[in-house]
Amino acid sequence: MNEKRHSPSIHSRKRLLIIDGIPGSGKTTTATRIHNRLTAQGERARCLLEQAENHPLLPPMEQYYALNTDEGADDFIRQLVDRYSRFVEEQLSSSEDIVIIESVLFQDIVSVSHLQGMNIAQLQSFTESLQLLLMPLNPHLIYYYHTDVEGQWRYICGIRGNEWGPVSFQSDEDFVQAGEVWSASQAFVRAAIDAWPIPKLIIENKDYTWAEYDARIESFVSESLLSDGMNIRPK
Repeated sequence: MNEKRHSPSIHSRKRLLIIDGIPGSGKTTTATRIHNRLTAQGERARCLLEQAENHPLLPPMEQYYALNTDEGADDFIRQLVDRYSRFVEEQLSSSEDIVIIESVLFQDIVSVSHLQGMNIAQLQSFTESLQLLLMPLNPHLIYYYHTDVEGQWRYICGIRGNEWGPVSFQSDEDFVQAGEVWSASQAFVRAAIDAWPIPKLIIENKDYTWAEYDARIESFVSESLLSDGMNIRPK
């Protein structure tokens, strides 16, 4: 079973919905659709897309450049722990009951740290620290897992073109290399996700059957995210 239910860590009506996966998985589309549904139902919800200006959970690009050094990794970790701590504090006192974030935890922080060569033991401890920091917000996760990572890169570039955002593919070898390195980072992320005791929906994307995925997401939002909010009461 990929859908898992766990008791929230604290008695709070706050919920955090994390939508993640490798680039081009459909995270932004999913986040936007869920946010629109929630607000239409009268839920007090906020959606923080990856491209939001001055995103509270994303550091400047230059802070990623030295993650393969102890000093660079230590500084990056300190700054991210501070960002996440402040984010949680702000959300706990905000008027929104639900906040949605997409891409910024596992893709933009954990996966990129892996790709940039952060020490694995250090990255594992860092990932666990961020997961623990988020627990007061009763996190729920929707994760797109790709069984063919190279195929996913070819698929999304067939739609978006070979150059978009930070992506630039100039040859067939570029796709092969991207498949190899992102498969390794995805495996690290999947292990961290499997060990995280929160409600989660893992979509193993093999055939791009979006109608099926959307139906599972709708059920997860109704039966887990929203029902947890109704069942939790402050002491």
